[in-house]
Amino acid sequence: MLYELRHRFTRWLAYRQTIASLRQVPDSTLADAGISREEIRERARHASLLR
Repeated sequence: MLYELRHRFTRWLAYRQTIASLRQVPDSTLADAGISREEIRERARHASLLR
């Protein structure tokens, strides 16, 4: 149970950090990477599942 809690917290933290990082990136750079502002949460969720 403790392992699962730690794992969920780690994923949540990765999600929040990814969102914070992508929100600071200029629109032109996001566009070059093929990411729209509307996709930030989806990309952050996907990144958190990879950890």
